[in-house]
Amino acid sequence: MREEELPYKGIEGIPIIKEPGSASKVNRGSWRLVRPVYDREKCTKCKICFTYCPDAAINWTPEGPEINLKSCKGCMICVEECPTDAMTEEKEGT
Repeated sequence: MREEELPYKGIEGIPIIKEPGSASKVNRGSWRLVRPVYDREKCTKCKICFTYCPDAAINWTPEGPEINLKSCKGCMICVEECPTDAMTEEKEGT
């Protein structure tokens, strides 16, 4: 699609992104001090962890969330947002 054909072109405050970022190519897992741990028994499959993950490090499967530890930087937003405490944090390396 040519730039002048973009439907949002000209709307104030919406940037034009020429190329998506390369964050998905970076191994952010090496940044972590803590990592999320998922308890299948407590999970109600509400998808809140999946929705709030800023790095798309949580994939959704029919069984529930699947954490991609290579992409996860350990922000623990999923732990904070989980209404059933199915997501907990664990110190890295334990």
